[in-house]
Amino acid sequence: MTENTTDQLTISVDAIKDALRIDGDQDNTLIQGYIDTAKEYVANAVLSDDGAGRLATDSKYKLAVLLLVQFWYSNRATDMKQTPYQVLSLIQQLRGKYWAV
Repeated sequence: MTENTTDQLTISVDAIKDALRIDGDQDNTLIQGYIDTAKEYVANAVLSDDGAGRLATDSKYKLAVLLLVQFWYSNRATDMKQTPYQVLSLIQQLRGKYWAV
């Protein structure tokens, strides 16, 4: 994925459904709940204040949220004990970027 492509990532139900190749609307509410929770999860892991708005345009933040939602949706029937490595790596990179600000 190129930087340009990553910049165009949107955090929406349709983006998740496209990534997971989901047809139909029966899981839209579930997916939206995952999106809302993942945004909060990543923002809380990166920032210690209420500055989550600063993350909204960051491509790494968007990708971390998208990956986390996809993981939660794909594994909703199993006992998940770990956050995917890719998400943790992106969170660490975001911490380095935003904690220094």
